[in-house]
Amino acid sequence: MRDLRPDHHAQAAARAQCHPATLPRHRAGTRLTLLLTDGAGPRWRSHEVEPLLRRWGQSGPLALIHLLPHPVWHATGLRGWQVLLRSPAPGVANHRMRWRPRGLGPDVHGLPPAHRPDVAVPVLELTPRWLDAWSGLLGGGPPSWLPMTVMFPRARVPAGPTAAEPVPTPAARVARFQSSVPRSVFTLATMLSAIPLSAGLIEEVRGALLPGTSLTDVAHLLVHGLVRPADGGHTTFAFAPGIREELLATGRRTDVVRVVELIGDRQGSGGEHLWRLPRLLRGAAVHRLPPVDAESGPWLMAESAVLHALSGPFLEPAREVDEALAAAPADRKRPQRAQQHGTTTPAPSTAPSDAAARPPGDADRRTDQGKRRPVMPQQAPASTVGNGRTRSTPTIWGNIPPRNPNFTGREELLDKLHQRLLREKATAVLPHTLHGMGGVGKSLLAVEYLYRRMAEYDVVWWISAERTAQISLSLVELAPRLGLPTGSDVSSTVASVLEALRIGVPYTNWILVFDNAESPESVRQFFPAGGPGNILVTSRNPQWASVARPLEVDVFMREESKQLLRVRGPEISDAEADRLAEALGDLPLAIEQAAAWHAETGMPVDEYLRLLDEKRVDLLRGTAPLGNQHPVIAAWNISLDRLEAKSPAAYQLLQVCSFYAPEPIARTMFMRMPPSPITPELDTALEDPIRLGQAIRDIGRYSLARFDHRTNSLQMHRLVQAALQFRMTEEDRATMRHGAHMLLVASDPNDPSNALRWDRYGALYPHVVVSGAVQSDETWVRRLVVNEVKYLRRWGDYESCLELARTAYDDWSGRLGAEHTQTLQIARWLAFLQFSMGRYKEAAELNTKTLEAHLRSLGPHHQDTFAALGNVAIDHRVRGAFTEALQLSDSVHQQSLQLIGPDDPETLRAAHNLGVSLRLVGKFARAYELDQQTWRNRIQIFGQDHIDSLSTWLGMIVDLRELGDYETALTYHREITEQATTLLGGSNPFTLSCIRLLAVALRKAGEHEEAAATAQRIRAELVRRYGDRNPESMAATLELTIHLRHRGDLEEALRLGTAICRRYEETYGKHHPHALSAAANLAITYRLLGDAAAAQYIDAVALDQLTQTLDATHPSALVCRTNLASDHYALGDAAGALDLDTETLRRSREVFDDEHPSTLACAANLAMDLRAVGRDEEAETLHRDTRDRLHRTLGSGHPAVAQAADWDHRADCDIDPMPL
Repeated sequence: MRDLRPDHHAQAAARAQCHPATLPRHRAGTRLTLLLTDGAGPRWRSHEVEPLLRRWGQSGPLALIHLLPHPVWHATGLRGWQVLLRSPAPGVANHRMRWRPRGLGPDVHGLPPAHRPDVAVPVLELTPRWLDAWSGLLGGGPPSWLPMTVMFPRARVPAGPTAAEPVPTPAARVARFQSSVPRSVFTLATMLSAIPLSAGLIEEVRGALLPGTSLTDVAHLLVHGLVRPADGGHTTFAFAPGIREELLATGRRTDVVRVVELIGDRQGSGGEHLWRLPRLLRGAAVHRLPPVDAESGPWLMAESAVLHALSGPFLEPAREVDEALAAAPADRKRPQRAQQHGTTTPAPSTAPSDAAARPPGDADRRTDQGKRRPVMPQQAPASTVGNGRTRSTPTIWGNIPPRNPNFTGREELLDKLHQRLLREKATAVLPHTLHGMGGVGKSLLAVEYLYRRMAEYDVVWWISAERTAQISLSLVELAPRLGLPTGSDVSSTVASVLEALRIGVPYTNWILVFDNAESPESVRQFFPAGGPGNILVTSRNPQWASVARPLEVDVFMREESKQLLRVRGPEISDAEADRLAEALGDLPLAIEQAAAWHAETGMPVDEYLRLLDEKRVDLLRGTAPLGNQHPVIAAWNISLDRLEAKSPAAYQLLQVCSFYAPEPIARTMFMRMPPSPITPELDTALEDPIRLGQAIRDIGRYSLARFDHRTNSLQMHRLVQAALQFRMTEEDRATMRHGAHMLLVASDPNDPSNALRWDRYGALYPHVVVSGAVQSDETWVRRLVVNEVKYLRRWGDYESCLELARTAYDDWSGRLGAEHTQTLQIARWLAFLQFSMGRYKEAAELNTKTLEAHLRSLGPHHQDTFAALGNVAIDHRVRGAFTEALQLSDSVHQQSLQLIGPDDPETLRAAHNLGVSLRLVGKFARAYELDQQTWRNRIQIFGQDHIDSLSTWLGMIVDLRELGDYETALTYHREITEQATTLLGGSNPFTLSCIRLLAVALRKAGEHEEAAATAQRIRAELVRRYGDRNPESMAATLELTIHLRHRGDLEEALRLGTAICRRYEETYGKHHPHALSAAANLAITYRLLGDAAAAQYIDAVALDQLTQTLDATHPSALVCRTNLASDHYALGDAAGALDLDTETLRRSREVFDDEHPSTLACAANLAMDLRAVGRDEEAETLHRDTRDRLHRTLGSGHPAVAQAADWDHRADCDIDPMPL
């Protein structure tokens, strides 16, 4: 290093001497810049340092070395993007490097507007592996794409002060920390809260009590602002004010005692004058308080906090310590580091205040960990309504349409609505409905109410409610505003939002508006079940009157009509206004249209009335749309005639938009050229942004549509759309509907698997449905429909996805034929969706039919046929035909290798599916070998963070677990669960599968307490979300029965185990291997309850069926055989048990190996058999050998090792069904 410059707090951005041009150059002219940082300083979060980094990256090679481990970077001010990076030559500056997305990584469209992704700066861990990758990038050799984590520094930082974020309370910060980290990390934090935070003591606690944790886990405390570096002295860190007390309040007493005793043992008698807690807790005599100084201060601070947390008899010695601390100078209690380094400032938190983290009424009541309400919000609490309110706008204000500046009248209705909603505050939440015919201004009335009363609410949220998919999307959008985590699983996120509103955390004063809600049955499911807020519905459907409190919105009173006319045209006389109102039937929408026309054209009232009569006569000659809406349609026709003559492009744009949904239409849809022409006038406008803007302004002048500049979107009333379509000829309708489809196609990102694109697909969805895209004759329009189906499936809206896929399949089968390529494509997706929803019979029938069509039209060697065969293999697994599924999966994989190559994504999909089939037949070693290769290939193609790569990695981890490497499997299970949570969100279906399988891994590794808590939590979540018949829910329930049995709750284990056995039989059939596995697990419970005869019968039947269905050497059959021997032993048939265990042990050694835990469990039981029949010497030898092997395999702390030493305890073997 020619020049090394430490620079605290990232203040280099303001120092001219640190500009790259001022740094000394190497002889060769190449300067290498490495910036070491923890990313926690405020200037990283405010982006102040980024312009400097950008300049450096344009002058030479630059990299950031992050001093904290990679898993905690997301909590610092450095945001990393996963990309593939390539350098064109050795030692080039960053701006010359090229990058592309990797896996779930970014692209240009996914970056914030302030970023310019032309300078990619690698962010590295301070480890040889990370530094080696970077040096390989710079060191030359043939250019290749390398996976890197990078940041894209901004060119400019927005000027002006930023709003100060609310400072969270200690309780809120701890609650946020608890909800953001794994349980083991939170347990480590509660343990460390009982001691002074020196590096040595931290390592003592971590290594002795939580050996599965790492320094990365300790770093979580730093980046979440729980601890701060201490300024030298005898400690490394100091807790932020109030944090230690909150952690102790949420921790377990037993953990605190364990930590206290551990440190006491390490300190020995020589340290008892500082660490008096062990003797205090035992009630023994203690040393007098030492003088408070820099050494004793941290120990006494910890002692005081622990004693207060334990309360009761310890409060008196706590007060003694408090008095001594209070009397000492502050600098002698706990050294604090000066505010000069980035890590001293806690990471800005958006956690809730203490009040927001507790239910209403509990603000001053301390609860223990078991009763503490789950912390959901991450926002500051709302101020209360009334005299204490300090702001005039809501904290959350979302999607409300622009206010109509010409709104007049309706004062009585607005007052009546306000009084009703006020009364609602004191009762349960019931929806209020504004109902009436189209055009009376229901939505405008709701908008006006919100703007007038905004100061009375903390949350105001507008929801377009015509389609359930749009309601879900809107509620998902609300989730992060409430501080809730979001993932790709929609139902979970929606449920979390509704629950947060119901309990009033973090906001107790909210209003939801469901606009244009049609069916009460479909919309009511999205109402919070009570809570301290209001629900307002606008609808034309009179059925709402029976399920909500209705408020009818009728036409204007005459004076209101005249008032609105004179607002836009003050020169209109009272008599003229009266005649206009009469002619227009006092319909608000028609009155507004006439007022806009007069304001724009100045046409005399008499002439306008003559035109109106002519248009009404034209309407009466035909069939007017939307019933008896003649006045407003006639009024619009006058404006439409004028617009058509003055601005054909604007008129044609309206015609195209008339085929879209009434939801907002993003202006960006008009900014991409369609793949085929629409009309010459409209095509010219679409090519020229200036002409397009003029066309939109012309539309607005006549109040034919509203443009919302905040959302950059256009919105049309359904009656305008109907009037436009009514005016068109059949040929015009076909042309403009085709134009609508072309604009939709131009807006298709064609990447539905990328979560960064889901917002755009969500915005397109209602327009795809309403425009009739399914019925299009264009191939690319049908491709858009397929992409929408893929998006809805991955996003998690199964019902909307099913409806769209079923509609498309039915239509295309009839029009295009069952063997058309796109019919086959939608059929495969429809069947896969049916499988995902548990509709196994429907899926199997469709898969069989679709495969036959593939074979007829494409032949057996087409890759689409391979995909269809893969779906049929899934059906075999569902039927329990695991061997047939394996044969089919293997065939598909081999053919894919030969015909499309080993690295093709479809081949890798076939390889992954083959791994699934191998696991089901118990071939775990072969599955692991295949999964390893598949995973390597997938991360080369997709990146390590792609969902496909993660799925194969999860399969590898299960392989390892079943091969007996429980400790390694658990380590990887924790990693993948954390990675999935970070990348996909805690509510993503894949993440939930990881958590469910983590519970199994924890149990296998002997972490029974954590495993039981995890199993109970994930089972409750899965059942709540998917119901108790979902495969994941069933597997989680089966897992929970095992934990109930382990903790001795045998009656509950029997009740739940019986129910889940019946559920497996109903779902898959009585002889399905998964149903037999559930039965074998239940048999253990029967035996432990004393009914060994029932257990023996169940195990004998299960073993017979497993042997027939699978094989006598299948792992499940061997486990069942081990348990059957225990049944014989419990019935006094030691000889029968001996025969069974002898044969099972021989087979287990062949199938597994000598030190596999299942083999050793059988060996331990065999030793008991030998002893029972009098073969004591053989029994002792086998018992000693088995105990030693278990110790080597599982470790001394595993419960199975302790049980193996007990001659009276037989090993029970559980069966964990593999995912289908």
